[in-house]
Amino acid sequence: MANRKRRRSTEFGILLIDKPPGPTSFDVVGWVRWALNERTVGHCGTLDPPASGLLVVCVGEATKLVEHLTNDDKRYRARFALGRSTTTADAEGETLDTAEVPPGAEAEGAEILRALIGELELPPPAFSAVKLDGKRAHELARAGKDLDLPARPMALRSIEVLGHGRDGEGAWIEAELEVAKGTYVRSLAEEVGRQLGLPAHLATLRRVASGGLQVDDPRVVTGLVPVPLPEIEGRPPKWRVQFPSDGDAGGPDSDDQHDQRDLVGARLRSFMSDPWDRLPFPVSLLPDAGAHERLMTRMIQGQRLAASPSNCAALGLDDAEGLCVLVHRAAGLMMLVRCEPAERGSGRRFAPSRVLRFPPRPESTSGH
Repeated sequence: MANRKRRRSTEFGILLIDKPPGPTSFDVVGWVRWALNERTVGHCGTLDPPASGLLVVCVGEATKLVEHLTNDDKRYRARFALGRSTTTADAEGETLDTAEVPPGAEAEGAEILRALIGELELPPPAFSAVKLDGKRAHELARAGKDLDLPARPMALRSIEVLGHGRDGEGAWIEAELEVAKGTYVRSLAEEVGRQLGLPAHLATLRRVASGGLQVDDPRVVTGLVPVPLPEIEGRPPKWRVQFPSDGDAGGPDSDDQHDQRDLVGARLRSFMSDPWDRLPFPVSLLPDAGAHERLMTRMIQGQRLAASPSNCAALGLDDAEGLCVLVHRAAGLMMLVRCEPAERGSGRRFAPSRVLRFPPRPESTSGH
C-alpha cells in the first residue's frame, strides 16, 4: 500500500477548558481532536475523572510547549472527608472502611494539613497513572491486584483552610492549596487520615489555576456537558463532552457528523489563544521584515548568537534572561531562545531551544 503523506496541521494554539466531573482528561483531548479535525493535541497535566476545573490543552505545533506548561504548580480547591476511606481515595471508589469521627477531629485535621506544607514523601493512590513493572497502577488495581506503591516526592507549596464542619456521621475540611507537579491531593487526604487514625478520602477537587493560567479567565471554554458512552465490561467508563446547545448531535457518532464538527470546531477556535500569550516567558513580537530574519535563520541552523547590543535590539531582547520567545508572524515562526549567561572568555549568548511553525500571518492580515 502506498504511503500517504500526513496532512500538515493548520491548527496552532492553546485552549483553556473547564473540565466537568466524569470524563477523563483524555476524553476531553479526544473531543478537541474530533472538533478541530486535528490529530496533534495534548494536555498539560491530568485531572482525575471526578475532578473538575482547568485543563490546559495544546493544539498542533503548540504541543511542543506541553513540557513548559506541565511543570507549573497547580492550585486546587478541595474537600477532604473524614470517616470513610475508599479504593480510589476519592468519592467514586468502593468503601474500604468507615469510622465514627470524634468531636474536634476536623479542626485537628485542618492543623495537620497546615503542617504538611513543604517537601513530602507520600505513596500515590493505587488508582493512579504511576507505572509499576511497566503497567499503570490503575490498570493493576482494576484487575484486583493488591498494590503497595512506594512513597514518592511530592510538595505542598501553600494551603488556606476555608472551613471545616460535620456532615452526618462524618466530617469535612475545605481548603485551597497549591502543589508541585506529581503531587496527588488524594495522597494528602489519606495522609491526614493516617495521622488522625481515621479513614479519609478526597470528596471533591477543582483545579482553579495552573501556573499563571486561571479557570476564571474570560477565554476559558466553560459549560461543557458530559455524556456517558455505553459501558464495556472490564473497561473503565468512557465519556464524551459537548457544548450544551449541541444536543444529541454533539459527538462523532451523529448522523450530521461533518456539519456538526464544523460548527463545534469554529466555536472552539473562537476560544483559542496564541501560544505566546500563555507562556510565562518574555515575548518579542517581530515585524514582517528586518535584521531579525537573518539572525533567526542562523539560530534555526543551530547557531548560538552573541547577545551584542545590535543583536539584542534586532531581536527585541534587550533585558533577556533565561527562556524567551521570538515570534515572526509573517514567516509563521515561533522560537524559544535561551539567553545563556556570560562564561569565562565569552559574553552572554542566545541559544535556540525549540522551533515551532504555524500558518504565516503577515501584519496586514493579522488580527493580533
